[in-house]
Amino acid sequence: MAKRPQRWTLEDLIDFEGEIAAATPTPPELRDEVLARVRGLEGAAARRAGLRVWLDGLCCSGNGGKFTSALGLVGAGLALAMFLAGISGVLGMLDPERGGVHVTLFLAILIGGQWLVLAVAAVAWLARGRAAGGLSMVHMLAGSLARRLAGEKDAPWWGRLMGEGGPARAALLWRLARLAQAAGISFNLGVVCGLAGLVLVRHVGFFWETTTEDAMFSMLERLVGFLSAPWAAWWPGAVPDGDVLEASLWRPGAALQPGPAAWWQFLLVTTLVWGLLPRLALWMLACRNGRRALAGLDFQARSHRALWRDLTGAARAESDDKPLDGVLVLDVGGSGISAESLRPFLLRHLRVHPAAWHPVAVLDAGAEQAATRALANAPAGVVLLAEGWSLSPARLSTLLAKIRHSAGPDVPVRFLVANAGPGNLPAPPAPDERREWERFVDSLRDPQAEVFFFEDSQPAV
Repeated sequence: MAKRPQRWTLEDLIDFEGEIAAATPTPPELRDEVLARVRGLEGAAARRAGLRVWLDGLCCSGNGGKFTSALGLVGAGLALAMFLAGISGVLGMLDPERGGVHVTLFLAILIGGQWLVLAVAAVAWLARGRAAGGLSMVHMLAGSLARRLAGEKDAPWWGRLMGEGGPARAALLWRLARLAQAAGISFNLGVVCGLAGLVLVRHVGFFWETTTEDAMFSMLERLVGFLSAPWAAWWPGAVPDGDVLEASLWRPGAALQPGPAAWWQFLLVTTLVWGLLPRLALWMLACRNGRRALAGLDFQARSHRALWRDLTGAARAESDDKPLDGVLVLDVGGSGISAESLRPFLLRHLRVHPAAWHPVAVLDAGAEQAATRALANAPAGVVLLAEGWSLSPARLSTLLAKIRHSAGPDVPVRFLVANAGPGNLPAPPAPDERREWERFVDSLRDPQAEVFFFEDSQPAV
């Protein structure tokens, strides 16, 4: 099987999710190859390299290639439709009785309409969140049609990418955003071609009309001045002046002459500058952000973390990270478990040396302030001690956010789950408690966060 390039692509990502959904078993020799490839690497770089080796070693179904090919066909069809819509839009601005193009309608509908769509999309984007977090109607329809064409209508990988979020979801949404902006580019090219065709073949005129002549004249003059600001200095001929505006006002019984050239040149450059260029800039932005999302894949979804532990043999019973000295232990809710009873487990199996121990999430303002001051001292790591039955996702997510704000994004955070037994000695959590804690910590998408469970069968120090 030919080796793929090391750079992840959207096709690879789709194939990867498909293989996870299919629960494809990993051959022992492939597991050894993964371990050899990630030797010397850490964190996200190790996961990207190792999981890439895992994917390359499997006989993938090629669903990623099928989907992107189908998406290309959808994009080509949408681009063609929008190109024809642009031509039709220009023809709709032509008044056959007067033999001319209504310039105010042209500017309001063909140019202003596009900016209205962009404004609505920007507001929706800000409302949903950053980094292409939202799925628009265009995204949904394009994705659905592409899956149908690829024979993947109910593809499990789609639900996984959409539901798990992170850079993987962003990479797919930016690809769909690129398709939408390509359609916008085609629309403006259709407007340019339609306008050029009318000028060259029909020799049309240009006019505007109103019942409030002075007010409309003033508004149109200001609008022309604003829109032509980018090119007025180097191409003044493409800027209709006051005389041209006055001559273009249509009055009942007047005969409309072809031109003047200033109008069609102005409309042509306006379409290029205020219609085509913004779409081209957004298309380039979508391309760049899509590449950045693929380059930033962290593989922190719950299924990704489970696969990585299976491939590397990193069990949750103990940490294989480098030892940490000066770790802050936060007893969530005040379990009552003593520091001395947990110290052997912390030293041998989490490989951390606790330098401070503070209760948090308790009804004690002094204790909370002490914990906050300890976090501000930038500890080497943080251990969150909690009892198995006390899992509160909202409270712990808020606490983790506080830790990240105070100590930074790179400080290791280790959740240690231990129940308080007789005499406040630590005891192992129940199996169902373990499952719930694993699901919660894996859902955090924090590469520096992991969960461990106390085991009472450890030898004493």
